[in-house]
Amino acid sequence: MSWLFGHHDRKPGIFLSLVYKILKAGIIPQHVAFIMDGNRRFACKEKIERREGHNKGFHKLTEVLQWCYELGIPEVTVYAFSIENFKRSQDEVDTLLEIFKKELNKLLEKKDELTEYSVCIRFIGNIALFDDDIREIIFKVINLTKNNNRSFLNIAMAYTSRDEITYAIREIAVGVDKGMILESDIDEELLENCFYTNKCKPVDMVIRTSGEVRLSDFLLWQTSFSTLCFVDSLWPEFTVWNLLFCIFKFQLGYNTIQNAKSTSKLKERRAQLELDLQSAYKAERCSEDNIDPDNIEKQTLLRTERINRFLALVEDRRNELLFLTKS
Repeated sequence: MSWLFGHHDRKPGIFLSLVYKILKAGIIPQHVAFIMDGNRRFACKEKIERREGHNKGFHKLTEVLQWCYELGIPEVTVYAFSIENFKRSQDEVDTLLEIFKKELNKLLEKKDELTEYSVCIRFIGNIALFDDDIREIIFKVINLTKNNNRSFLNIAMAYTSRDEITYAIREIAVGVDKGMILESDIDEELLENCFYTNKCKPVDMVIRTSGEVRLSDFLLWQTSFSTLCFVDSLWPEFTVWNLLFCIFKFQLGYNTIQNAKSTSKLKERRAQLELDLQSAYKAERCSEDNIDPDNIEKQTLLRTERINRFLALVEDRRNELLFLTKS
């Protein structure tokens, strides 16, 4: 996918192709998230300006997207701009947003390629924190690629997990207050469907560069059953071998993580079934021994209908920020 940002595809060498084939014989992660850390430290190390360090980091992203494409990883999420980044110097914030706008405008010129490769670009985060110029570009990119479904690039902008979870809880609280949903409808799945990442696949692996061993408020909920890889290299120095090692680590722990995930899902389904049973008891005003099985199914269907209507309204409200800037 490096062509997205003006680079030409290149084929891996013979030895690298062999390693690709070996890894592809195992399970390849379907969604990889990157915390691209170390641009500023790289600039300091190389005695160049911070702006150039961020530019080097963006060029590295184009390489990483290419590697993911070659390995058959269909979805990538990148932590491009945290809400905490707004606290940096105004000059650095302006530089980051300038690079962001420039590269997104390049994407708008690649409509044919985006369609040919069926690449969908999504933005996760509190878009309301950006000015109209940024939001208008974001809207145009989303609208241009929204029907593509082969490859997905999720760009986390003005994002933190705390903000995301707060947003989801606030939406659910409003839904209960207005009678759109019931308290008994609230479960993990409903909360996840109110997240900015509600359209994304489960995160299989998170990679953070620069040697920092923390997630920095990035996808905290979504990474409960993810392989975590912390790489010592600064982001501009990240190599394909770093990526391959992380995928190998993912494959080694795959079965353990999947078993834990299955157990968690089973507990969640049992908890929701119990809530449906309680709703059925109240509806029939009877004891557990006299419950009509058909009524349990009816309560489940009613809950599904309520939730679907509620989530459609949540999505509409989320889109309003983008539609306001539609030209």
